[in-house]
Amino acid sequence: MGIERRISILKAAAFLLLIGPGVMMVVSPIAPTLVFIEAFLDFAFQPLDGGQKITGGAALLLNAILGGILVGFGALIWLVADRVFRHDQAAGRTILLVSIGSWFVCDSAGSVLAGAWFNAVINIAILAVFLTPLLWPAGD
Repeated sequence: MGIERRISILKAAAFLLLIGPGVMMVVSPIAPTLVFIEAFLDFAFQPLDGGQKITGGAALLLNAILGGILVGFGALIWLVADRVFRHDQAAGRTILLVSIGSWFVCDSAGSVLAGAWFNAVINIAILAVFLTPLLWPAGD
């Protein structure tokens, strides 16, 4: 897999898995996106029972803060892939692996502790999407 393909995968994943959902979270008080966020929470908590609702000002504030963090993390991955990884694959790979690994461990452990064990399973799939272009053997 060539460097341009690796960069494209990282940027697409950053947008689709982090920036897009983060923006949906931030605008949920004024746009009809809260239903998608609550559906994800219901999916993560298993079983699907419609029991996970984001209500009240404090919950909406945390939703907005976490959405902003997702957007920022996605932007970080996008820029490191484009500006660092392209020119110095070892440095870019290290920055991204430490960042993504830190997210994975903290998010998955916290999810299990919160009773949303299925989110840890979802995180494995997301981790695989990011690790593939970072660890796949180099090509032209």
